[in-house]
Amino acid sequence: MTELQAKVQSTLLAEHNQASVSAMLNAILEKPLTPMEAKQAKTYMEQVASQAADAEGAEVQLFQLMEMKNQHTTYVMRIALFSNNKAIGLDVMDAENGQFFVPENCPVVELQSATLN
Repeated sequence: MTELQAKVQSTLLAEHNQASVSAMLNAILEKPLTPMEAKQAKTYMEQVASQAADAEGAEVQLFQLMEMKNQHTTYVMRIALFSNNKAIGLDVMDAENGQFFVPENCPVVELQSATLN
């Protein structure tokens, strides 16, 4: 497992952060979404993530796509993980039809570090 894969496993995919990651998707879906082509969405959202990381005094460590379910629809959400243990939810793709949507606002959440009991 690479260092980046380990980071994803211990943060975004960790059981103790699932509520925060789900809340990001819900926050995105509650706001107006703009349809956008996949390539444009990726480029635009990576710029948004870089600006948000700068505002947080951090850097983007990686981008991760995560498949998530919300009610009866499956989405793929692009998430950027920051160097300060925060993440930003970016664009979402409707997994059923492949349409990408860019949110009006991108939520930033703080992720909990893994703890030893």
